[in-house]
Amino acid sequence: MKCLRLVLFVLAFLLPLSTLAQSALSLQPDTPQLKGRGHLSLLRDASGRMTADEAMTSTRWQALPGALSAGYTADALWLRLVVERHPDAPKEWVLRFTNALLDDVRLYRPDGALGWSEQVAGENLGRASWPVKARSVVFRTRMETSGHEIWLVRLQGKNAMATDLELWPHADFDDFSRQEYFYYGLYFGCFFLLILLHVFFWRMTREAQSGWYFLYVLNTTLTELLTTAIPQQLLDLPVGFSDPLLGVSICASLAVGVHFSLQQLGLSTLWPRFNRVVLVSADLIALAGIGLVLGGHFAPGVILGQLVAMANIVVIMSLASWLAVRGQKAARFFLLAFGIFYAGVIISFLRNLEVVPSNFWTHHASTIGALLHMVLMSVRLNLRYDGLRRDKELAQAETVRAVRDLNDNLENLVARRTDDLHQEIFQRVQLEVELRKALEVERRIKDEQQDFLAMVSHEFRTPLAIITTTAQQIAKNLNAARDRTLARCQNMRDAAHRMAALVDEYLSADRMDATAFRPAPCDPRSLIADALAEWPSERINTSLQALPPQFVCDKGLLHVALRNLLNNALRHATGGQGIHLSATTQSDGALCLSVSNPGEPIPEDEIPRLFLKYFRGRAAQHQPGAGLGLYLVRRIADMHGGEVRLVNDAASGTVTFSLLLPVSVTDAPAMTALGSTA
Repeated sequence: MKCLRLVLFVLAFLLPLSTLAQSALSLQPDTPQLKGRGHLSLLRDASGRMTADEAMTSTRWQALPGALSAGYTADALWLRLVVERHPDAPKEWVLRFTNALLDDVRLYRPDGALGWSEQVAGENLGRASWPVKARSVVFRTRMETSGHEIWLVRLQGKNAMATDLELWPHADFDDFSRQEYFYYGLYFGCFFLLILLHVFFWRMTREAQSGWYFLYVLNTTLTELLTTAIPQQLLDLPVGFSDPLLGVSICASLAVGVHFSLQQLGLSTLWPRFNRVVLVSADLIALAGIGLVLGGHFAPGVILGQLVAMANIVVIMSLASWLAVRGQKAARFFLLAFGIFYAGVIISFLRNLEVVPSNFWTHHASTIGALLHMVLMSVRLNLRYDGLRRDKELAQAETVRAVRDLNDNLENLVARRTDDLHQEIFQRVQLEVELRKALEVERRIKDEQQDFLAMVSHEFRTPLAIITTTAQQIAKNLNAARDRTLARCQNMRDAAHRMAALVDEYLSADRMDATAFRPAPCDPRSLIADALAEWPSERINTSLQALPPQFVCDKGLLHVALRNLLNNALRHATGGQGIHLSATTQSDGALCLSVSNPGEPIPEDEIPRLFLKYFRGRAAQHQPGAGLGLYLVRRIADMHGGEVRLVNDAASGTVTFSLLLPVSVTDAPAMTALGSTA
């Protein structure tokens, strides 16, 4: 009965005050800030179509004892403020609204005969069109004369209609804005540090609690950012995006918070079925709230999420209290950390529903509670991880000791086994080297056999066909004229000579593999004359300059090399033209024998294979030959310690092969060894 009497007494005292006219807000000199609470009157416009004149003359005005706290309402709310300027007070003032999420804000000031001057701002207008670029709605005003002035403010929005009005001198407001952004920078800087810390923490631990706490901090930070409207101001986010994002964040915080809270209490181990029911219910209700918000029903969706969150807070805190009484340490810490956070959430929610007045502490209750809660939870998780780390280190130490004992037993065995493996690897490497050499020899022999078979198939078939055809012609016509029979016999002899020459070239190459290198003094002029005697003198031009009286060589082999160079030049000379043989002594003392013939340059792709056994270029495909001439030349040059050079002179249209041979006999042993291994 005493409580009832007290309530009735308070109501009887407050109801009369609600109809009283509020006192004027006096603008005095040297006043840094003035609040509108206690000076405001409220008028509700359910239709939302009331004009400033209609609002001014309405009789339904009610005095507000404090700041505006109208909850979630679709009504247009009118506020009346009587401002009195002292003659010495500044003329320029700033009117600021503490709620940064107002959709439509209009300030009406008397404008003499014109009626009212109007300033418009709010998220529906778009922040780029606001009269003052600020986090919340700000209007600049100028009072030229002293005395009373009535201001009307029209408010409308889908968020909770809780705000206060502040009047600032222009210079003081600029200082306040800078300080406010500095404080918010520190505040959200702490949140971002927490986010970065727990990102690395979760990636390091890969633990479920760390992951849920990361989502928990991230969602809380997003909600706080959107509530303070800092992203909306910096990024100029449209209200059609920022409000749904805020609603989704508020509803999602229900599911994320329940998951993390139950993990902290360990209910999945104590009551797994109850834990599962609560989690599924929270997820479904959060999804329903998100669906309402995205469907355009912002207030119902947010209120649903907040009401269920309040119920969950009561249930979870009751469970934590019961577990704490039973001696669970995690529950005791839960009551401390989550109690601070839930207290701030409840105060903010009650402020939105007009249960508690709107002031600095109720307006920032959730912010302060969230920050303290995050700090406590971060400390808790770090201490928990530190304990797990110490346990892990002890387990690792035990494991290291066990492994060390095992390693001591295995090291000797591994050492012995390593020596055996080294020996086996060495043997295998040696065997691999020998096999590679044998494989290379076999591959070279196979290539030579294939080239030899190709040469025989191509070169021997034509002379044999000539011999066979000529013999058939002679057998069919034994009475033919003597001249014709002699011509046919000559064709057979030419074909037989061609085959004999091919056999001689092949056998010469084969004999070189089995014959030792026999160097002896030789007259170079006599050697060249013997080689030129086998061809008509009119086809070969010679130029002999400063030749030594003698030099050391294997005359027989060098005769074969020179003959092959001359034969190759005559065969490839264009149009049967003559060739040129020159012999000279170079500055280093080497003898240079060069044979040149007019003709097309040798293709670049054929040069690397030009001196291989049985290789024949495209220009020699339709000419007789075994592909051994240049091979023998290079082989003989190697045996003498010399070399063969090719010069393609496209400008003059000549091809030159040069055989360079050392003159000194001191190179003979080395040359012999080279010849034996070639």
